[in-house]
Amino acid sequence: MTSTGRHFATIWEAIADRLPDAPALRHGERRITWREFEARSARVANAMRASGIGPGDGVAAYLYNCPEYFELFFGALKIRAVPSNVNYRYGSDELWALLENSEAKALFFDAALRDQVMSVAERADAPPLLVEIGGEGASPVPKARAYEELLAEAEPEPRIDRDDDDMFLSYTGGTTGLPKGVLFNIGQSLGNSFWFRDLFVGGEPTTLDPVDFAVHSAESGSSLSAIPASPLMHSTGFILASLPTLTAGGLVTTLKSRSFDPHELLATIERTSTNVVGIVGDALALPIVRALDEGKSDGSRYDMSSVRAMCSAGVAWSAHVKERLFDHIPQLTLVDSCGSTEGVAYGIGQVRRGDSVATANFNAAPGLKVLSPEGEELPPGEVGMLAGPTTASGYYRDPEKTAATFFDIDGQRYAMPGDYGRIERDGSVTLLGRGVTTINTGGEKVYPGEVEDAIRTLADVDDCVVLGVPDERFGQAVAALVVRKPESALGEEDVSSAVRASLAGYKVPRRIHFVDRVPRMPNGKIDYNASKKIAEAG
Repeated sequence: MTSTGRHFATIWEAIADRLPDAPALRHGERRITWREFEARSARVANAMRASGIGPGDGVAAYLYNCPEYFELFFGALKIRAVPSNVNYRYGSDELWALLENSEAKALFFDAALRDQVMSVAERADAPPLLVEIGGEGASPVPKARAYEELLAEAEPEPRIDRDDDDMFLSYTGGTTGLPKGVLFNIGQSLGNSFWFRDLFVGGEPTTLDPVDFAVHSAESGSSLSAIPASPLMHSTGFILASLPTLTAGGLVTTLKSRSFDPHELLATIERTSTNVVGIVGDALALPIVRALDEGKSDGSRYDMSSVRAMCSAGVAWSAHVKERLFDHIPQLTLVDSCGSTEGVAYGIGQVRRGDSVATANFNAAPGLKVLSPEGEELPPGEVGMLAGPTTASGYYRDPEKTAATFFDIDGQRYAMPGDYGRIERDGSVTLLGRGVTTINTGGEKVYPGEVEDAIRTLADVDDCVVLGVPDERFGQAVAALVVRKPESALGEEDVSSAVRASLAGYKVPRRIHFVDRVPRMPNGKIDYNASKKIAEAG
């Protein structure tokens, strides 16, 4: 069985005992202390167990960002159940597919998502425990319980010993096919949280017990305070920003708006003295810098003096956007993580003002390899599929895809999710894009990432996406959707020239469309279906 230091639930219970009155969760004006966080989660755990849920059983969260997201995660881990995320944009059929795959015995859902849950609830094999969060009065969903009523009727679940091999599920964004449930080991995931915790506090890795670390941070007035600005259903907000903060005994603040409002974020940072912000690349960083440029409605500037770190993963974070952030928040450390939901970290870019800033170039993670289609390791400078050590064991209930993606090298678990890249001669890694987005034009391969990087060198470009569209002559043609800065007179030839200056002629976009925004999903990743419709129509 695990020691205090190897399981989220056990560490959080101990932190609640040592720091009962310290703040743990915040949502608008609502504040939840560590004592309340633990007690409410214990009641959630008891309600689950009373419904027949136990070790290894699935618990699904179909929620917008809210404190209850963390309470049910904590509650599930308390009884060694397996919590999982569900994209709140999914309709009833997609929801049911994930519930079936995760074998969920409980579904916690937001009241705004009642219509999608209704058809699921009517199925004979629906999860036996349906719990609505945020609604008023009785839920119209058959058999659904109100969350607060459920807690009021439950007793705190007694604490138990737990194994650091317990699991939680993280479903991929589904940008390249149906979402797959990635199984994460609690003990290994906790190690990642410790690593990001130490990075956020700006110190060397500590030898302190995690609970002693949390108490020391509180007593010295240096406890972490984080805002996951992206959806918690996305790993950046949950795994990179929130879990390390809670593991440090800190405070996680969730934003009330269900769509990203940069002014709400900045006002909340100022009000709560937040020091860590989790974003998803340009999808959130660009609106943030624009809001910083605009300032408050009264003409004054936002006070960003508390912010120490901003972390990102999942999508490109352009060099020029990073520079604009430094102009407003000079003390900031930018943590740009390059990896995949499959638990692979390709590399980390950690920069401060004055450092050389890049868009898609990272310090290669230890053990990273570039493999040929035949599985041979390629030397520096050659493009291939990125493969790296992983904290995940595989895809849940999908042995075929697990065998195609996960494998062992010298006793170390590796994953190769399908991303192209190369390790440079200086030891850095350049990400070139997912294999399924690779463009084949006239027999030549074009990796969208390198074309996007060339376009982003233009100071008048705020955002862009490069993709392939059908072409009668070449099979596919390179197309680009480009977002210009306000008042910019940037033209197609400017974009073409920027790409031609650094890349081969066949990589220059044959179709360039200027758009107000690049279509993105809630997790910040490119909505390729919507983007292709625009590119093809144009």
